[in-house]
Amino acid sequence: MVRKGENIYKRKDGRWEGRYIKGRKSDGSAIYGYVYNKTYMDLKERLLTMKALYSHNYIFKTVAYQGTLNDWVTCWLTEMQRQLKPSTYASYTNKMTKHILPFLGHLPLQAITTANLNDWIKRIERDLSPNSVRIVYQVMMSCCTAAVKRELILENPCKYVVLPKKTPNNIHAITSQEQRALKEKAVTHPKGLAVILALETGMRIGEIAGLKWEDIDFSSDTLTVQRTIQRIQLMNGVNKKTKVIEGTPKSITSKRTIPLSKNVKSLLAKQKQQTSGDFVLGGNKPAEPRLISMWLKKICQSFHFANIRFHQLRHSFATRCLEKGVSIATISALLGHQSTKMTLDVYVNSFMSEKRKAINLIS
Repeated sequence: MVRKGENIYKRKDGRWEGRYIKGRKSDGSAIYGYVYNKTYMDLKERLLTMKALYSHNYIFKTVAYQGTLNDWVTCWLTEMQRQLKPSTYASYTNKMTKHILPFLGHLPLQAITTANLNDWIKRIERDLSPNSVRIVYQVMMSCCTAAVKRELILENPCKYVVLPKKTPNNIHAITSQEQRALKEKAVTHPKGLAVILALETGMRIGEIAGLKWEDIDFSSDTLTVQRTIQRIQLMNGVNKKTKVIEGTPKSITSKRTIPLSKNVKSLLAKQKQQTSGDFVLGGNKPAEPRLISMWLKKICQSFHFANIRFHQLRHSFATRCLEKGVSIATISALLGHQSTKMTLDVYVNSFMSEKRKAINLIS
């Protein structure tokens, strides 16, 4: 069990605590880091890894890092958990667990080559779309970039990996006729407000779920997007539990103020009279995104519409704006995109019809 000099102690709460040196202050005194675990052997293994990772901060590095990718990822994700939004951290962990570590985790970090990564890309291409492969690759790239900064590896092996070409966005807007019919039915449906909000504001499903009455200003006819609701996966060993969380919008530009149409204002005022609680669609707690998606599905089924994905409503809002001649900058701001380039990239198919109109006008 515990040996002298290990810096491992049994805490009063039953957990084991390990201490390691993270670096030195200007006066030479040590800066300590701590790790905790329920079992002694698991903690000892983790502590040895942390000591190896931080060894270059307080001793001359004479031995190359010997850990595997699995070892490094454990430490990297621990650090990233303090820096990332819970939803982003859950996404990183999920991609590592499902698509990276099963293929590469056993390899020594220093032995991973571009050839290994090219083989790995080919393997995950069997199950993932090209765009999804690129997203998983970005997580691996970030992980290796952090290892380079720590001087655990000399060069990032991800730099020269051959990636599949991007594919066009396959989410299409519904037609104007379909949109009118859907709005007519949604107005009369008890759960139709979420559909109207998406079609007339372009809000994301998580933003609609997170909408509170305090975000709506009936005097100025505006609503402010300032939170989002998501269900994230918690990776706890073999138990893959999920949790609903309230977080900030996707990006800085996603926090935005949107004018309300008379129709939406009227429906919101009616909803406020009929419900209680902080949330517009959930009352005392939010209606999570998958429940809102189910509402849309039931509306489509009850009125014999083809099944529509909720994100199509956001695309339909943007497409109707394009058809009415709204500027790209305004559409981008309403959607909360980080740039007009992103708007152009996402709606390239919609812009094609506008290009044809322009050609026909001048010819």
